[in-house]
Amino acid sequence: MMRLRRRHAFATVLVLWAVALMALILTALQSSAFRQAADGREALARVRAHWAARAGVETQIARLTFNTITPDQTSALSITADLAAASRGDLPGSTFVVRHVDNGKQVDGPLDAHSRLNVNRLDVEDLMLLDSMDEATAQSIENWIRGSSSAGGLGADVGVYTGLRYPYEPREAPVRSLKELSLVQGVDPRLLFGEDANGNGLLDPAEDDADASPPADNADGQLDPGWSRFLTAVSELGLSGGYGLSGSRRLDLSVATASDIAARLSVDATQAEAIRAYASADGSTLADFVRSNLADLAASNQQTTLLTGQQANVRNLSEDQLKTLLDETYIASELRGEWLRTGRVNINTVSRETLERFAKIDPTVADTIITDRDGRSGGYVSLTDMLQIPGFTNIQLADLMAHVDVRSNVYVVTSRGRDKATGLEVEMIATLDRSVLPVVIRDLIVR
Repeated sequence: MMRLRRRHAFATVLVLWAVALMALILTALQSSAFRQAADGREALARVRAHWAARAGVETQIARLTFNTITPDQTSALSITADLAAASRGDLPGSTFVVRHVDNGKQVDGPLDAHSRLNVNRLDVEDLMLLDSMDEATAQSIENWIRGSSSAGGLGADVGVYTGLRYPYEPREAPVRSLKELSLVQGVDPRLLFGEDANGNGLLDPAEDDADASPPADNADGQLDPGWSRFLTAVSELGLSGGYGLSGSRRLDLSVATASDIAARLSVDATQAEAIRAYASADGSTLADFVRSNLADLAASNQQTTLLTGQQANVRNLSEDQLKTLLDETYIASELRGEWLRTGRVNINTVSRETLERFAKIDPTVADTIITDRDGRSGGYVSLTDMLQIPGFTNIQLADLMAHVDVRSNVYVVTSRGRDKATGLEVEMIATLDRSVLPVVIRDLIVR
């Protein structure tokens, strides 16, 4: 009897042990299943957010394409409004928003890269106009971009970089991003990006919480982006010349035939031949056609002759013909210059504060242009619109053309996709170039 009871007790203990073991196994399996399900939900949420962010980029590409081939010929600013109108989207299970910071505040739409000064175009005199810039650092930046041979006795040389614990060499060529400037001797990232520690151009929670988390900020609800408020490195024009106000690819005058020029610009055969001959000469620029009359350019160019070999009687361009020439053509050799590939600033979208930091434009002239621009509802549709400013001359416009334009080709799209169920977000930063079609994504960052 005692043995039977012991057997029953042992069996009971064994059963209880087995039950406990099964319970532990089931708990572990359940916990694993929950974790896998949670991981699966997070993965699915990330996929939704990712493609929502990509949808924001693609929407901007579509709007840019439409505005490139069917531009508004009455307003230079309508493209900004169109891109802002397409900055938000509601998708099944997700949403996207495209924003950037302007004057410290977040606004809808992409950043017009040409509203900033391209750092690759700046020299020491320009750089010294940035807040808290010192001459040694300005010289170091110029040397990094143009090479130490441009040094004026200040700044860093190659040996400074190759002698570091983790050595590297300066680019000695145009920088590809503002973040690259952090490698330059003397550049303080806190001055370069201010509160925008991750360089995405948006006010993130960690950048608006005082000292609760890095970086240090003043928690005023506005982003202080430091020098990046005024600078860019991506507003390159490209070698294609881009598209004109007609929605067609610009005509390269240096290789175009006289008949092509006559058809595109509505000029007579003699004018077309004079334009062709002058544009194909070494060192010619579009600004020359603004600075001088066509008859004078033809007289100075030995290539401009009739079939009989006699000098042509060339009529000067009318205001409309000059406008069309600037809107619809380019000279490829201008874009192949050492530093001229970098983008001109868009006089329609650049801020007064930014233009004040560009020493190559006289402050009085800049103030006159910005004041006149702000009084126009559609801005400057053509460069020749500036000739309507009282007292503004062709010589002044010609001098400005090396630095300014009225059209932008490069936009930086910061698109955030959000999963509705979990709130998980994915951010895409795409640099879009519409100087060629289809629009090119020159750079893409996903995080």
